[in-house]
Amino acid sequence: MHAVPSSVVQSTGEHSITLEPAAGVWAALVRTPPTDETSTETRCALGLPADRPIVMSGHQPGLWHPGILAKLLAIGAFAEQAAAAAGWVVVDQSPGAGAKVEYPALDAERLTRNALALGTETSPPAAQPTIRPVPASDGATAEVRNGLLELARLLAVHASAPSLARQLHAACMDALADCGAVADVVSDASTAPVSFFASELHKTPAFAELVGAMRADPAHCVRLYNDAAAAFPRSGVRPLAVSNDAAELPLWERTTTPEHPGPWRTVTSDRLTDLPDESIVLRGLPMTGLLRRYACDLFVHGTGGGANIAQTATNDQGDAQAHVGYDRVTEQWFAAWLDAEDLAPSVVATATLRLDFSELPGAGDLPTPRDIGNARALVHRAAHDPTLLGDEHLGKQKRKLAARIAALPIHDPARRALYKEMHKVRTAAVQEHKPALDALHARANTLAARLDEAAITDDRTWPFLFHSREALSDLHATIQRAFAEAGD
Repeated sequence: MHAVPSSVVQSTGEHSITLEPAAGVWAALVRTPPTDETSTETRCALGLPADRPIVMSGHQPGLWHPGILAKLLAIGAFAEQAAAAAGWVVVDQSPGAGAKVEYPALDAERLTRNALALGTETSPPAAQPTIRPVPASDGATAEVRNGLLELARLLAVHASAPSLARQLHAACMDALADCGAVADVVSDASTAPVSFFASELHKTPAFAELVGAMRADPAHCVRLYNDAAAAFPRSGVRPLAVSNDAAELPLWERTTTPEHPGPWRTVTSDRLTDLPDESIVLRGLPMTGLLRRYACDLFVHGTGGGANIAQTATNDQGDAQAHVGYDRVTEQWFAAWLDAEDLAPSVVATATLRLDFSELPGAGDLPTPRDIGNARALVHRAAHDPTLLGDEHLGKQKRKLAARIAALPIHDPARRALYKEMHKVRTAAVQEHKPALDALHARANTLAARLDEAAITDDRTWPFLFHSREALSDLHATIQRAFAEAGD
């Protein structure tokens, strides 16, 4: 598959919303719903209709950041325009999912990070009990403090839920319903997504078919999984462990419950035959593979999973690094293992919203991580370019020497002498303009001292509950408008 250019439907200094590909393309991608018995019965088992296309997305339980909320808003808006139904998978089988809620706090008038613990990092939320947290009071802004109070209230309302996962999801849905900015997304019966839990997929015939194929030849399944992971090394998918005695499978054994919490056990090939289906839980890739093969006709990923999207990220040294959505691995694995090349197409919806810290004194003076990086880069460049230290004469000398070096063959011995001369020019500039270079160093260090605070104000992953109603309303309206215009 080929990379599809991003469609940025709104971008300002603080907000950006991206649909990839553009909203007008989504309808053409929706596959004709399969009519085989396994697909039909699987959709019914999940509470999804079998008489129309299904657009689906999902995430771990919790109070998501706006980038995740954008996926929920997108499937609702698209379902309304395309006469489809929407489904949302609650990924409640991942260890540590929803275990804490991070928030920006104040410590001696300095921005810092804090977290409200809701569970443990080692167990999946499907196997953890509910919680009644004490509201945190050190939120950095009024919106954050109000959000923390609301979170504690909603969790108390749903303290009788059967698991932490269901408590978190119910609280999240209530938070959206209580927020007039996006209330119709979860309250309108005609377009509200049908939620279901990944830990309950064993109740579907698709699960029995998938796990049955693993039981029939686990070594074949694992080999093709690892081949697919190796084909996309930047997807973040690690290979399954293989030993002489057994191989790891992309499954967990349900060994604990919320009443008796604890970690779940990894399933290995030597134990799979003896495990009943109800004790087996799919991990990430087989889960999305099952849903895309049987349960939906268009799947909406975020930037991490986007199966058709080749992205570019930057590493700590500033070098471009190709990133590939992890579901590319799923596609290759399912095609090779199950001859399933007709998975529901996938698209991407995401958003970046940053919190408003303007009420804090001096917040407007905080640098961004980019400011800090630029200041550090300027120090490095200035130490090698006299022009940046205000010395055009020495700068011109250095450029002429560099041009002469570049014009010579790579192994010409004259290059070495010219390099030495150019180094002398650079050293002279640094010595002559030491106060200017020291000032650049000082500025970079001053900015870097506030790097932690800058990262907090630049962070796009704070829960939507900490954002203003106006910001959420703008997010909702922009996504709705994109799909409404696509349908005209």
